[in-house]
Amino acid sequence: MDRPRCAACNRPLKNPSSSGYGPECAEKHGLKPKKKRRPAARPRVRRLKPAPAPPDPDALPGQDAMPLFFHQPTLDSL
Repeated sequence: MDRPRCAACNRPLKNPSSSGYGPECAEKHGLKPKKKRRPAARPRVRRLKPAPAPPDPDALPGQDAMPLFFHQPTLDSL
């Protein structure tokens, strides 16, 4: 079985599925396929923080709300 040969220099090709030219001849004659370019990265979207809630009009200035928590009564607390 004859191996396919390069169309430019007539040397046997190692990769028969190539375009008919060896890698050196393809590069020399500008027949090497161009690499695919990656798509440009999309710009990042800056997420805005939600605006703080307006103060309660019934709240007294300087008074903070205390967080509620579960308290299990014991015999000592009764």
